[in-house]
Order: sequence, then C-alpha cells, then structure tokens
Amino acid sequence: MWLNSRIKYCRITHCMVFLSCLLLPCCLFAQSDLISSQYMNSQLMINPAYAGVRNAFSINALSRQQWMGIRNAPTTYAINMHSPLNKRMASVGASVLHYQSGPVQHNELTAAYSYLLRLNHQMFISLGISAQVNHYNVGLRDLDVIEDNDPSFQNNLDNAFKPNFGAGIFIYSPQFYFGVSVPKILNSRLSLEETGGVVLEQVTSAYIASGYAFSVSKEVILKPSLLGRYRPSATSSFDVNMQMMYKNLFWIGASYRLNNTLAALLNVQVTETLAVGYSYDFAVGDKVNFGVGSHEVSLTFDSDKLIKRNRDRRFNKKKVTKKEDKAVQSIRYF
Repeated sequence: MWLNSRIKYCRITHCMVFLSCLLLPCCLFAQSDLISSQYMNSQLMINPAYAGVRNAFSINALSRQQWMGIRNAPTTYAINMHSPLNKRMASVGASVLHYQSGPVQHNELTAAYSYLLRLNHQMFISLGISAQVNHYNVGLRDLDVIEDNDPSFQNNLDNAFKPNFGAGIFIYSPQFYFGVSVPKILNSRLSLEETGGVVLEQVTSAYIASGYAFSVSKEVILKPSLLGRYRPSATSSFDVNMQMMYKNLFWIGASYRLNNTLAALLNVQVTETLAVGYSYDFAVGDKVNFGVGSHEVSLTFDSDKLIKRNRDRRFNKKKVTKKEDKAVQSIRYF
C-alpha cells in the first residue's frame, strides 16, 4: 500500500515537471500577488489605503512555505511597514516582497500613500495609491528538458524590471472594515528576444475584503472576515475566515478557500506591541495534496509611542474637546 502511494506520488511529481517544461516557453503566470491565510492581520500588500489605519507605527513580517516536501515549491517572504505622518491625516507605507517558485524569482518594492477622511465619530474612509518596481529572474537553463538543444531554454531571463501602480479604498470603524483595491493596475509581460515567446505574464487582480468583530461576552470576541480576488484572465479565489479572540491575548480560527483548501489559524499577543501568528494550509476533498501542506508565520509590531498623538484620527463617541482625550486610539480588532 505504501509503495503504491509512493509510486503514484512520483508519477504526479514528474507529470508536473513535464507539463511545466512544455508550457514554460509559451507563458508562465506569476503568483506575485501575496496569497496569505493571515490577510486580516496586515493588508498593506493588497491595499495601499490600509496605510496608517492602525494609527501606529506598524511592521508586519511574513514567511510562507507552500507544499512542504516538494522540491522548489513556492516560498514567499514579505515585510511591510506603515505609519501616519505626525499631526496629519496622511500616511505613508512601504513593502518588500521576495517570491521564489522553481525557476522564477520575483522581487517587489512598493511605496504607498493614503489620506484619511472622517465619515462620522466612529467611522473613517482611507484613500490610497501606490507605486512599485518589480524585478524578475527566470532560470530557464537550469531546467530539465526533453531536448537539450531546445532554443526556448538556452537563455535565462535576467534582471527584468517592470513598474506598476495601484489604488484602493478602505472604510473602517472599531469593529468593522471594508476594502476594495487593485494593487497592480497594469498587465506585465516578459519575453525572450531570441524566441519572442512570452516567458512570464502578470495579470491585474482586484480585491475585496471585509470583516466584523462582535462580542459574545466580555472575554470572547468572534471575528468573521472574507477576502475575494478577481483576475479576469486567470484563476480567481475567495477566502472565508472565522476567528475567536479571548481576552485580547490570543485568537484561534480557521479559513476556507474555495479551491478546497482549509487553514488552521493561531495568533498570540506576546506583549502590548508584538503579536505572533501561525497558519497551516492543507487540501481537503478530492483535490490532490502536493507535499504536506503550507506553513505561514508572521510577526506584527504596533507602537503608538513613536508618533505624535492626533485626536482627529481617533474614534470618538461624541465630539471631543482639547481638554478631553477619551477616545479609542485605533482600529481595534483588525
């Protein structure tokens, strides 16, 4: 039984490699848009309007290892930081992403700017724009191919740069958020001069994200959320998430992606400013599970002591005078 399963696994792996070699000279779609099971913790990578909404100097670092057990499986490392500008309604942010999958290496640097508008005492709308530079390397010569002299695999794609820009809207209150964004508005194509074939194509993605937190008791809060990603010329996805938070110390939950993927979630608030998150993704149903699942670890740091207090950015139950300073500092649960 074990031997038959092992043989089946090897056949599947070889089929994947064979199909990749056949399709690569024609077109290779890049998964440069970060697919994260912990998207609710920091959304700056998908929405520039998220910059500054935590009303603190915020840093989020993430490591994602997909399909553990498969050689050259996708890996993603990302760091993003953002902060309000002192005494202003504007905020700035920056993100760095490194993505590696087989022969494809993608590095991305993004700068974001957002401006905050108050809708009422308990709700804001943030408008954001971003600019980015994408750097690609595709190592075609290192691939195992059927014909050694195939001209499509004789040259690598080295140091290709592509600019892009994005925009987004983020509406939020202490218990609710709703965001719409297009982090990459331009389609990008990279091709080899010798063959003229498209080696890599990055398509435009549109995101919609929303979440709500409601109290079950004084100690327990439930946080349902969702994330939808629409790509006109590629595969779209939809995530549904549910988390339970206990005493603002830790929260556990699960996420389901409509391609039959489940994720177990755990977050711990280590200190007042530092939180650690972990998720494990695995396939369910009839979907073939390559490897043993995907691991994701994140660190989130928030500090409002590094910026000057701005009561115009805070939630108030009523209009607050200068003598009063009773208000919630930031978006409370997301």
